[in-house]
Amino acid sequence: MVPYFLEIDPRLLRVPPSRPQGADPYKLQRQIASFGRSSNGMPPPWVYRCVDGELLIYNGVTRATRIAKLAPGTLIRVEVVGDIRQTAKQLPTVEDLLP
Repeated sequence: MVPYFLEIDPRLLRVPPSRPQGADPYKLQRQIASFGRSSNGMPPPWVYRCVDGELLIYNGVTRATRIAKLAPGTLIRVEVVGDIRQTAKQLPTVEDLLP
């Protein structure tokens, strides 16, 4: 599959099972101090499209959380790197885990 890009509200992205608590608080504070609410120059988070249509973050939970927290309603660019045969409806969204 060829990766492609989407513009999406980061609050709707699902966090991976490996990060059920969401973004690392220390890392999030570092990013907020360094970049604030800006997404300029931010590499797009990598996501997988699940069979239920949900987007599951593979890389970029902290970046997505920072924008969702500081700039609600702002769309970010994500790179869809593949499809997986897994459902994600049971996983929390970034919005569910906002500090």
